[in-house]
Amino acid sequence: MRGDMGREIQSGKNTRTVTLTVTEKCNLACTYCYEHHKSAADMTFETAKRIIDGELRERTPKENTYIEFFGGEPFMNFGLIKQVCDYVRSFYKGKLRFHACTNGTLVHSEVQEWILANKRDFSVALSADGTKAAHDINRSNSFDDIDFRFFAENFPEQPVKMTVSKETLPMLAEGVIYLTELGFEISCNLAYGIDWNDGDNVRILEEQLDKLIDWYLAHPEAKRCRMLDYMIEVLARPSADGRHTKYCGTGTAMVCYGTDGKAYPCQFFSPLSAGDKALTTDELALGEEYDMSRLPEKCAKCYCLRICPRCFGSNYLATGDIYTSDDDLCELNKTMFRATAKLKALEWERGMLSLGEEAEQALIRSVLELQKI
Repeated sequence: MRGDMGREIQSGKNTRTVTLTVTEKCNLACTYCYEHHKSAADMTFETAKRIIDGELRERTPKENTYIEFFGGEPFMNFGLIKQVCDYVRSFYKGKLRFHACTNGTLVHSEVQEWILANKRDFSVALSADGTKAAHDINRSNSFDDIDFRFFAENFPEQPVKMTVSKETLPMLAEGVIYLTELGFEISCNLAYGIDWNDGDNVRILEEQLDKLIDWYLAHPEAKRCRMLDYMIEVLARPSADGRHTKYCGTGTAMVCYGTDGKAYPCQFFSPLSAGDKALTTDELALGEEYDMSRLPEKCAKCYCLRICPRCFGSNYLATGDIYTSDDDLCELNKTMFRATAKLKALEWERGMLSLGEEAEQALIRSVLELQKI
């Protein structure tokens, strides 16, 4: 999930992300939504206060704590967001920040005024799926209900979360370019929990990423979207002891509390997403590293393991096992790794990268190996 508030919230060393599911309600019905168990449930202030006290009383002075408001659509419980922020500021000091990811449709008038008044420690990130045509296909025709200028002018450092469905995959490049030209950084990903079993998907993704590569080469000042910004250089520096740190802080540096007040490793494991198959942090204990004995052989031996965006939660919802991933999504991920290698190789050839000798050699080795996968 989502290090510093100048970028997406990322869990890391001396950082803990505490996610509060403030509501299970949402005013949209996105085509790819993995939250299949929405309800009218809201978190109460009493529940939120108990969680906050439990989390913050034992925190160390050096620990950064991010309190993230989640839903549903979090601003459907705007009153609780305000209460929690006021409470935390009144009783706790130190490295504390607040964040919400929103569909944007409720961020107008009073909500905008409050956000701007609290901008010193509160940030918001927008979920938007590209052009109006693509966004409206995915997200309930809600494009015209969003004040894009508000987010671009006030939170340009917060990447837009752009989710790509099968239907909008042919619009990927156009969407990324459109949002980039509006002034946003783009954190785009393929939708989890949908059927990607179509032989044309890899071809279409390759075509779209090639269009983006051409555009980025012509616009070197533009921040690369996540699909073309993998740290492929690390693949040339294999782990000496065979141990691998997992991709995100699920169940370790981050925790998600449901409206019921129970703690879950992340939102995918909560009742909102998993229903009666939900797993609390007591039921699913996770460490910082992969349990290599549980990884499928194809994954354990895969050259791309160290950069693979393996999501325990989406794996659990799709296959019932946190280590078993969707084979179709795996092939699409490899397509993105190869495309990243292509872009970086072209940038290197054109003198667009400033690298030391060691980094340069690592990049070249990684590019050559990724061509083989």
